[in-house]
Amino acid sequence: MSESDLTFTGERLHAEDALFGIDLLRHRAAYQEAIRRVQAYGAQWILELGSGTGYGMAEMAEALPNANLVAVDRVAPLAAGRASVATFLRADLRSLPFEAKVFDFAISFQVIEHLKDPKPYLAALADRAAAHAEVLISTPNADFSDGENPFHIHEYTSEELRETLLPFFEEVEMLGVSATGEALKYHEDRLARIRRIVRIDPLGLRRRLPTALVEFLFARLALIVRRGVGAAESLPRIALENFPIEKAHVRSLDLFAVCRGPKHKR
Repeated sequence: MSESDLTFTGERLHAEDALFGIDLLRHRAAYQEAIRRVQAYGAQWILELGSGTGYGMAEMAEALPNANLVAVDRVAPLAAGRASVATFLRADLRSLPFEAKVFDFAISFQVIEHLKDPKPYLAALADRAAAHAEVLISTPNADFSDGENPFHIHEYTSEELRETLLPFFEEVEMLGVSATGEALKYHEDRLARIRRIVRIDPLGLRRRLPTALVEFLFARLALIVRRGVGAAESLPRIALENFPIEKAHVRSLDLFAVCRGPKHKR
């Protein structure tokens, strides 16, 4: 199957489709913050766990040409990612091919919500981070999410995520990716449309359907909703500046945890 034939399933951001342009900006805000922090921190060895199609790490590689960037996922990146100077590896996130305390900066965006048990993943992430490293973790905010993504095994509130991370890091600062202006309106319109659709199933019977069918229906729903709120037409009115990163609150789109002091295995 060619890259152009990749089918949207809802599990990963379909970054090449204009309908998902606003979603891409929202996620790029996290990568731009990571770039800013790497530059301020002077980090040289950067790890990403769960790099997906590779668009984020490719953006970081362009902005950080002198850094050593390593991205890990269970699937290969698309061509744009492979064309960057970053190194992409296919590996299990819970069994990484690196020695301990190697990286002085690490990121893992939109991964933890996909895991039934995040402990091995967080232990591996903390173990590969140097003692002075900063680790950034993002995930949808359960307080402001539609809660319909079947690929999300568990979505977190700010306090819940902080409590989940503290066994692995000495300090966890909870920030969030917010939305302003047209970006906030788009998110609220999307939530309203989703809630109108799911009202036809007040007993939640959709969650009892076979997994493959639930995932198929979710992907169709995601496309229908975005077409309904005019994502492609709205994109010119929305920029990265519409997704500021600030202290986490109940209307943050995504939680953005800044973790310091990784607790290494003894």
